[in-house]
Amino acid sequence: MEISSLDLLYLESDPGTNQPSACVYLKASAVQDYAGIKAEKLVTAPCLSFIELDAEIRRLHAELDEIRSRAKKKFYKAEGATVGAS
Repeated sequence: MEISSLDLLYLESDPGTNQPSACVYLKASAVQDYAGIKAEKLVTAPCLSFIELDAEIRRLHAELDEIRSRAKKKFYKAEGATVGAS
C-alpha cells in the first residue's frame, strides 16, 4: 500500500496569472502535471496570496477535525459493543 503525504507547491509565476501562486498537493506517484510539476492530486485550489493559502489550510484542518470526530465515535461505539458482548 502506498501512503501519500502532503506538500507545498509554490510557483514564482503561475502560467495563468503570471503571479506567484501556491497550493497543497498529495505527494506520491507522479500522475498529474500542474504547471510543469508532477503532482498526484491537488488538495487545495491554487492560491494567489498567503492569506488565501492559509484559509485553504484552515479548511483542511476543519475537514480533518470532522473526520477525526466521526472516527472516534465509530471506534468507541465498536469498542463498547465488544465489551458488552463479553
